[in-house]
Amino acid sequence: MKHRIIPRLLLTLCLPWLLSGCWDIKDINKRYLPVVMGICDGKSDVYHVTLQVPTVTGTTQILEQEAKSISKALDLIRTKSEKHVDLLHLRLILISEKMAEKGIEDIIDYAIRADDISIKGMVAIVTGDFQKALHHQVGPTPEVSSYDYFSEEAGWTPNVSLVRLWEAYKVSRSYTQDTAIPLVEAGTDTLYEFRGSAIMRNSKMVGTLTPDETLINNIFAEKYTGGTIETSEDASILIKKATVRHRVKWGDSGPELDSRLKLDIEVSENKQKLSNQEITQEIKTSIEKRGANIIDKLHTLKADVLGIGQLFKPKMTVAQLKEWKERWYPKLQSKIEVEINIRNNIYLKDKLRDNNLRM
Repeated sequence: MKHRIIPRLLLTLCLPWLLSGCWDIKDINKRYLPVVMGICDGKSDVYHVTLQVPTVTGTTQILEQEAKSISKALDLIRTKSEKHVDLLHLRLILISEKMAEKGIEDIIDYAIRADDISIKGMVAIVTGDFQKALHHQVGPTPEVSSYDYFSEEAGWTPNVSLVRLWEAYKVSRSYTQDTAIPLVEAGTDTLYEFRGSAIMRNSKMVGTLTPDETLINNIFAEKYTGGTIETSEDASILIKKATVRHRVKWGDSGPELDSRLKLDIEVSENKQKLSNQEITQEIKTSIEKRGANIIDKLHTLKADVLGIGQLFKPKMTVAQLKEWKERWYPKLQSKIEVEINIRNNIYLKDKLRDNNLRM
């Protein structure tokens, strides 16, 4: 009997200790749950931090403050707020173009070190009026949030770059890789207008890619998920699948790269009734030219956004790795070859259907 009483007594004594951990949990009605953080230069201090908080009515509440550091600005926001500010649901960090040109390494470092910010959150750069972009709301669709624009389950397309916090942090420490961060501005009938991608070199914005160039970048980064429309002079096609294969060689003059892009496409419009061979040639020429132009632009900026240095990493010494962007990347000899596979041609189907009806 005594053996049964002792375990029960211990359990009774431990129950208050086990339940005490639940007493610090704040009710959801007593918390602000921001999903977007905006960071730009302050008027009277170093940082101006803005938080977008969705409300139950479908609108967005704005909390903002200026300070010498991001953490201090957030502390001041918490001080004046009547509810607890919880950053665990933060999905997107928007940074002004002016601040991006100075460098975003400090911002990324803070976000990675903060215990209450998910490293899966996304990063974007805002061009134009930053405050307008942060305070902008679309009246007819109040349920739409800023992060939906970059969500793969919502408005994202392969023409839009997509960078998460952990990716931005990893690349900022890399000798052989840079990144392209989405570049947006306040929209008219939508929350944002996509303006391409900011070319980041060592965490500083040094140039831009157009939306069409961003598509090629996503294919190289193997982030293509299908659904992009490409147009030539006489036809429009839908790219259903894109894959890329690389062959690397370190010759006497330096690195050499041969890339083969394979695109599975469907013809959606064919105004001039072009043959499959003619459509293939038009799209092949267009994409190969675009890819060559991107590489030339990135060579000039010494920004390895395509991550080509990663391919040569096993072939380089430590000294060569450190010199990749300054010395070897500008010397890169590259060739891009595009292979097109037309899955179907709807005009061919129409022709066969007409012949069957006549029979």
